[in-house]
Amino acid sequence: MKIRKARKQDEKEVVRILNEYDKYESALDKRHKPDSKEELSEFFNKLLKSKIAVSLVLEIDSKIVGFISGEEGTTLMGKNCKIHQLIISEECRGKGYGKKLLKEFEDYFKKKGCNSIQSFVLVKNKKVLGFYNKLNYSSEEEGFLIRKKIK
Repeated sequence: MKIRKARKQDEKEVVRILNEYDKYESALDKRHKPDSKEELSEFFNKLLKSKIAVSLVLEIDSKIVGFISGEEGTTLMGKNCKIHQLIISEECRGKGYGKKLLKEFEDYFKKKGCNSIQSFVLVKNKKVLGFYNKLNYSSEEEGFLIRKKIK
């Protein structure tokens, strides 16, 4: 097992994993519309070019089976980090790979001075909520993440 920063040549495999997760999320919530492979490729390439984001892959026998990405930000409360997604291929789930990938991600942002990490998880995604709760992440059900595009 090897965890490293994502590279341009990982695009096809990472897009495959992103697409797999998109379909999973769509099954949980019918309002979620999966992104096209082109949109996922564009997102991946933006991550690679970003100065505030990091993308890590987890390889087993030279095959990418895990991916995490996120970015840092600053608020009045200090530096923080947002996880975009943490994905482990279905056939590799339940083996501790997600925990290892998340730990590497946390260590990266801890070194950059971030004092907290957050992520958005669908309420219906009980498996993922349980995963984060086991790792001392807390969920807040008092409100909703709201968003409006203002382009």
